[in-house]
Amino acid sequence: MLKKNKLILGFSLLLSGLLPASFALAQDFGVNAVNNTIALAQGDPRVLVGRIIQIVLSFLGVIILGLIIYAGFIWMTSGGEEEKVSQAKKILKNAVIGLVITLSAWAITTFLLTKLTGTISGTNNSQPGETVHNLTSSGFGAMGACTVESVYPENNQRDVARNASIIMTFKEEINLNSVCVNSGGSACACDNASCALLNPKTVRIFKSDLGDACTASCPTPNSNVADVSVSISSDKKTIVLTPLSYLGSQDSNTNYDIKVTSDLKKADGSSMFTTCSQNLLQWGFEVSTKLDLTPPQVLAGLIYPQPDNIQDTIGVSTSAKNANAEIFVSSCPKIFTAASVVSVTPDATASLDYHGAITKFKVVVPSGAPTKGQLFNSSNNTLLGVADFDEQSKIVFKDYLTLDASSNKEGDSWDITIIPEQIADTLTVGQAVYLFSDTDENNKILVSSGNCDLNVQASNIRAKLSGNYDIDVSLLGNKVLLVAKVAGSSGNKLALTTSNNNALHLTSFSGGSDLQVNNIVGGKKDSPMNSIIRVSFNEAINPLTLSGTASEVSNYIKVINASSTSLVNGSSCNANSDCRSYKCEGNICRGDYVNGRFVVSGGYRNVEFISDNECGINGCGEKMYCLPPNSNLAVELNASNLRVCGSDQDCVALAPFRTCSLGVLGYKTCQDTNQRNYPSANPLILDGVIDTALNSLDGNRDKVADGPINFFNENFSSNTDRKDSYKFSFFINDKIESTPPKITSITPNNSQGDINLTEPIEITFNNLMMSSTLSSGGQVVTVGNNTVEHRFINLRTSEPSPIGYWVSNESKDVNPLDGVADITVAKINHSPFLESITYNAQVGSGVKDIFQNCFKPSIGPNCEATPESPSCCFGVATSALLDGNCN
Repeated sequence: MLKKNKLILGFSLLLSGLLPASFALAQDFGVNAVNNTIALAQGDPRVLVGRIIQIVLSFLGVIILGLIIYAGFIWMTSGGEEEKVSQAKKILKNAVIGLVITLSAWAITTFLLTKLTGTISGTNNSQPGETVHNLTSSGFGAMGACTVESVYPENNQRDVARNASIIMTFKEEINLNSVCVNSGGSACACDNASCALLNPKTVRIFKSDLGDACTASCPTPNSNVADVSVSISSDKKTIVLTPLSYLGSQDSNTNYDIKVTSDLKKADGSSMFTTCSQNLLQWGFEVSTKLDLTPPQVLAGLIYPQPDNIQDTIGVSTSAKNANAEIFVSSCPKIFTAASVVSVTPDATASLDYHGAITKFKVVVPSGAPTKGQLFNSSNNTLLGVADFDEQSKIVFKDYLTLDASSNKEGDSWDITIIPEQIADTLTVGQAVYLFSDTDENNKILVSSGNCDLNVQASNIRAKLSGNYDIDVSLLGNKVLLVAKVAGSSGNKLALTTSNNNALHLTSFSGGSDLQVNNIVGGKKDSPMNSIIRVSFNEAINPLTLSGTASEVSNYIKVINASSTSLVNGSSCNANSDCRSYKCEGNICRGDYVNGRFVVSGGYRNVEFISDNECGINGCGEKMYCLPPNSNLAVELNASNLRVCGSDQDCVALAPFRTCSLGVLGYKTCQDTNQRNYPSANPLILDGVIDTALNSLDGNRDKVADGPINFFNENFSSNTDRKDSYKFSFFINDKIESTPPKITSITPNNSQGDINLTEPIEITFNNLMMSSTLSSGGQVVTVGNNTVEHRFINLRTSEPSPIGYWVSNESKDVNPLDGVADITVAKINHSPFLESITYNAQVGSGVKDIFQNCFKPSIGPNCEATPESPSCCFGVATSALLDGNCN
């Protein structure tokens, strides 16, 4: 019976141990802020219902556990009574049945909850050929954290035009042979018109509800794949896919998915996604029933530098002044005098090794210890130390004195009177420290022995200070006059101090003032020469004609000398300012534009120009590039030529642009009844600025695309008759702006909970930022003999499941509200967050402002970092970073 009871007890304990463990693993109550980061709890109602069911099942499990323990107790205490044993068996049987039912319900609920969570978050594992169009898919994890920089349309973007192009930008060069095929289906390098078809094994564009028809292979023909032509940017990192026929339908909105497979290769032949969480990229968007027939425009308030017609005037109003100071000698300073013994009573000999202020000591031989001696401060009987007499009755008290007595018997004592040492006075001037002494060697100022002659002492001070690098010195009686050698207010900060203000009366340095320059701002304030030129558009722009070196895109965009008399390449010149390129070498103009590179960023809405003229290093050790100093520059953007027609028949499908007419461009275009042109450029000949729907630039903002007739000049807004290329000009000074940017606010706050699962993270800076650095990932920079990775803006999760994210930015006018942008807000857009997961957002030193100053030392809300602690980790200044991340 005892053995049976043990078995029953063991069985009950086993169930009681397993049951709560199972449900504990299933519980997830949502909100939890971990490690000062973002913990999220606001989610889909289906998931919340599933979690409530799990909680209810947990309580049922607790009840069943109680029944099992109760049945075991009755059985073990039955004492052999059949009635109690039967009762226990019945309770235990019913409890086990209830346990089986509850565990089954829990398993089903957990399975459904997992599927719901996967569907909502995009981490569901669909079978080959199956596509679930949600906010994202598992393949979107390659975005941001891995090799994908940006895409257009954005993930889950709505109301996408039917004629929109699809754009993908990667962080590494693409092996072009993996992207394109010719009409025969053979791989080729996307390098000519006959090699511009998309390889369906690599990229597929398909309607989401029909799914991806390609599994092991793609059917031919594949009716659910959109046909596109392929174009590649000059840096081989951006793919532009232009649909050969309109996407979607004119009757209803259509969801599309883009799948980029592992067949997309890097330049080294490896898969573009081999290091990503999934070996593919996939995202989706919704196409509307409409065409985009609105040409793009430049946003005047978001260009930098702002248009300026008058150069600032610089003139000198007052000269810089030198700071002055005085040293008035009222008595001779003290020199160093070693401590000396005045008397020892009773008679004995004492020598000193003491540097303090005590004047009387007492040495006592204590009772019962004739070989010991005690040293006291006689003024307050403080015991200073104990030592041993040697055989010659000599005793040494370290750091005080040595006493040589004739004997050392119990009760003996000696009184020792001394004159303490005198510390030499000092005088500090600038960075030099002088010591008053009885010699004038090195940094010592001579103090004559005997009577103090104040004039002589002043002369000795002048003689020594005449060698000081910071000052000039003169003498007036017993007064030493000091003048800072360098004129300016910095002289007021020169140190002048002494350890003896009674002997030397000092008048600190003052009266220094800087060169007073009267700058008259002619229109807008001239910009520093380390400025980045930026042009922002009201919509996404096709990057093919705006991204690359100045030579690669000079037919579409360029930076030139704004003077109408500037000279072209090869002309004779005397100065850089004579040439359109601001480069006069060997008295010959070299080039027709300022050299550098153009970079498209910010959701394909911003283009920035960075000069290639190296002019310094920023605070993070990165090279800084400058525009020509004291220059007047202009930026020219060419509108693209429009689509050509031969007859009205060519315009039938382009209603309301049904008439093929000859206009001022010199060729026929499709026009409406008001003689407005069909805005699309020729898709086969892109020769200017276009948007993602191939609409040509609307330079004068009249909402009509007129092609490259002439330049609308932003500096003279009244010339609206000039169209439809775009131009603005400004002045650059010879100064470098070196103030680093700061973060003024972050949303959501550090450690904030109850976060919206889809809202972007917003980071506000105090200045205009360099858009191309507001991106994901980072860049490796060589500093001396070392290489270091400077991070941009990144988002990380504590879970292994991928999260796709991309960074956009918006410039805002806040101070004052004059229609011109002052600050930049960066936004980390992302696939939906999961509940109860920790997310970390990072802003690294690769982020720069419009003047190329890096975000380092890191300065954020409530966190003022220092050179010793140059980073802000969760709102706290620190020097401890692990691989660029907070520990």
